[in-house]
Amino acid sequence: MIEFNVSKSRYIRAVQCLKMYWMDRVKPQEFDNSVLDEAVLENGNDVGELALSIFPDISKVAFETDKQIMINQTKQFIDNKSKYIAEASFSYMGRFLSVDILEIYEDGVVINEVKSSTSVKDVYIDDVAYQSYILNLLGMNVRKANVIILNSEYTRQGNLDLSKLFSINDVTEQAYSRHSKVEELLDFLSQDLDLEKEPEINIAEHCFSPYPCGYFGYCTKHLPEDNIFTIRNLNRKNKLMMYHSGIYSFDDVINSKEIYAKLRPVIKDQLQEKFVIDKKQIARFLANFYYPIYYLDFETVQYAIPPYDGMKPYQQMPFQYSLHIEQEDGTVEHKEYLAKDGFDCRKELAENLINDIPRQSCSLAYNMAFEKGIIADLAYQYPQHYTALMDIYNNMVDLMVPFKNHWYYDKAMQGSYSIKYVLPALFPEDDAMNYNNLEGVRKGGEAMAAFKNIPLLSEEEKQTVRKQLLEYCKLDTYAMVKIMNKLREIV
Repeated sequence: MIEFNVSKSRYIRAVQCLKMYWMDRVKPQEFDNSVLDEAVLENGNDVGELALSIFPDISKVAFETDKQIMINQTKQFIDNKSKYIAEASFSYMGRFLSVDILEIYEDGVVINEVKSSTSVKDVYIDDVAYQSYILNLLGMNVRKANVIILNSEYTRQGNLDLSKLFSINDVTEQAYSRHSKVEELLDFLSQDLDLEKEPEINIAEHCFSPYPCGYFGYCTKHLPEDNIFTIRNLNRKNKLMMYHSGIYSFDDVINSKEIYAKLRPVIKDQLQEKFVIDKKQIARFLANFYYPIYYLDFETVQYAIPPYDGMKPYQQMPFQYSLHIEQEDGTVEHKEYLAKDGFDCRKELAENLINDIPRQSCSLAYNMAFEKGIIADLAYQYPQHYTALMDIYNNMVDLMVPFKNHWYYDKAMQGSYSIKYVLPALFPEDDAMNYNNLEGVRKGGEAMAAFKNIPLLSEEEKQTVRKQLLEYCKLDTYAMVKIMNKLREIV
């Protein structure tokens, strides 16, 4: 098997950071897989497959670990006069690439790079620049280079309209303008980069953008455990500014009076691990509620390719809600909805929600902007229910407010006001309040993935996953009931 020292992906990583490229070659075992977003990878596969439908009679090169097999298969397709080839693979002096979709004409070729994004990012230009540079060296004359993305404004009505779903963007000029950069970097990688010596490259924006680096833990191993990059609710720009000013630890931040004075209270108290309680503000907040109180939480799923009418790429689609209803005498009732898989459940969910929450009721969510966004989308999609849904929207209060505004803070919250951190801080001894004790589904991303996967399961497996989803969403709203009672106890 031939070993290629540079591939398209390795080139992009070298553009982002030479040390990332070096680590891939020398210390790949240090890579932290948690930076990989499985949902993004899955969307990329789905979008890539669908994009093939744009091109008639397309030939597809099968993936092989041995890249030479892919190169040979590409040559066979070209010899057989295939006009469109997916994963067309080539090499030049140890530099390998696969073109997502290659168009072949008598006077040259057209590159089509398919991305599951809804915008053309700068890194995509680097990607296409590498491909067009290598293909030109092979004498293939790249006439045009396109980046194919999803059109965020496309709304599905009936069958998918691929001409509107996909946006084809000509980036030929931008790609060619970077050929000198490609040549310079490839020459450096093949001649000057010493694989025996670890590059000395400092922490900077390239550690996070355009892709999060899986070697960040390795590159920050010289920092204390409580370092500035672990501070929550502080933007990356400020963290990097501190780091480059020689401020690394929590103590460094606290001792730097000028910087410390500019930080918000929630960050200051995270650094000093203070306990904060403002009974006066909490009491004012609680005065906003009236009975019965409807505690609401949605679970949603996102599809890169909209599966139902009225949906756009990556639009949040609710498939589940949990609702705890608290009466003035302290009694609590629970209602819930979980869609069956394989159909557009939004109308059914909206009608169930309207039946469960009467007009002018006091509803409550944790980080209500999310729930309100879902309700507004449903109201827009189903105008016959607009008034009832917007009544819920307009009478909603956010339980996150006391924690976000720092009227209550415990060091166990670790600087976060997410319910996943607030709950164990308020109820450290209550196992029923610990998401880690749930089976299968413990966070929103897992709920989304589980629901997406249900159609592929056996009936028995489906019932297991549905039970896990119901328990997870139920805990979200029951947790709000418990948090509300705790706030009442405090004041």
